[in-house]
Amino acid sequence: MPSRLVAVAAAAASATCLLAAVPGTAGASSTPASISGVTSSPGPRAGEVTIHWRSSGANTAGFRIETGLSTFSPSSSSSLPRHGRQSTTFSVGRSARAVTLSAAQVASAGAAPQTAAHLYFRLFAVNGSAVRAYPYLQAVIPRAATPHSSGTAVRVASFNVRTAKATQDARNWLARSGDVAAEIERENPGVVAIQELSPGRADGRAGTTNGAPRQTDSMESAMRGTGAGRYQLVRTTSYVKPGVTHGTQGARLLYDTSRFDLVSRCPEMTGSSHWNGACSLELPLLSGDGESNRRSAAYAEFRSRATGKHFWVVSVHLDARHSSSLTAEKRYQELRRAQVARAYAKVTGLAGGNPVIIAGDFNSWQNNRAGHQPHDYLVNRGFYDSAGAVTKVNIAYPTINDFATTLKPGMNGYGVRIDAILSNAGPGARRFENVMKVTDSSRPSDHNMIVADLVL
Repeated sequence: MPSRLVAVAAAAASATCLLAAVPGTAGASSTPASISGVTSSPGPRAGEVTIHWRSSGANTAGFRIETGLSTFSPSSSSSLPRHGRQSTTFSVGRSARAVTLSAAQVASAGAAPQTAAHLYFRLFAVNGSAVRAYPYLQAVIPRAATPHSSGTAVRVASFNVRTAKATQDARNWLARSGDVAAEIERENPGVVAIQELSPGRADGRAGTTNGAPRQTDSMESAMRGTGAGRYQLVRTTSYVKPGVTHGTQGARLLYDTSRFDLVSRCPEMTGSSHWNGACSLELPLLSGDGESNRRSAAYAEFRSRATGKHFWVVSVHLDARHSSSLTAEKRYQELRRAQVARAYAKVTGLAGGNPVIIAGDFNSWQNNRAGHQPHDYLVNRGFYDSAGAVTKVNIAYPTINDFATTLKPGMNGYGVRIDAILSNAGPGARRFENVMKVTDSSRPSDHNMIVADLVL
């Protein structure tokens, strides 16, 4: 992932949904009274949000709430677009000072619980053609859906561990691998979807791995060094024959062998050669791309030793290119959608109705004006984003840290999440954590690990 996320802008179609009729005010032009004290909260029921405000009501015929999935401004002079992505308007009567948007209304605005999306919103007082805006953009996430009360509990993590090839970093892979392993051991996930864990040399140098450990092998060694030798990678060797041009094979799966069995057949070797295509799939490219842009996803079937439940996990690292050009950014988003669609089709076709978890570095985020296409593709097919869990930890911070010593919370209380864990196992998640410290001078990676407690 590039060190700087590029925000992009686009216009969105607007939909209107009425909560209550606004009295007719033809010809009215007096400026409405100001609005103050706007607050919001999830609930009271799953999928709902409640908004409160204060106003004297003078010269006010009603109030309007405009929502969006990306930031927007009521001013044409602002650098922000006039409307957010999936702009939706709700109108309320002049006597209202609070409103609860129903689950259906929140869903119509694009923020149903399974999306884990927060609604950006602005409040306006209206009097005919005269409109007065509350000056601050705000955001609220709906109340979470309740996950299954019983079933197979699985803690799943996703961790972009930063490639060993980034030898220019202040701390290279071999200096950080013990910290990566310690963080995994501390959080104790059952399965970890890993990105940027290469089958190439652990020291980041080009050339053969003969006599030099792979980055994948060094990951297992680091786990043993923390006393967590129970963790094992599904595969450590290359997905393609040596000498074949391929962009990245860094999507890997690590699992706790004391809790889960690997059901998939994922051999390390092809004959006497240290490569095999098993348990991986190649992702699509843009027209005109060369094979140096090619990415692979890793997948495998696991069985819970405690309950016998079978489930599948996919690790993806979607295309990392971004552009300030809206046209180009939309093209990259469409590619990421196509990449996650390929993974979805492959693994759901193998799963036979068993749950599927797709996790990784999506290189896509909600406040991207070009859309959130790979995420939305899965949500539209019955997947739930675990960041919409009942308990959320560090949701205000981004999941990418760029090795910054201090992290700042995101706009309006929600950080950019380019890393995600989605599952079709059932509604919601018990807990989601963006694993990080606000101040940390020795972060294990340029991404934070994320962890979700699911019930299959």
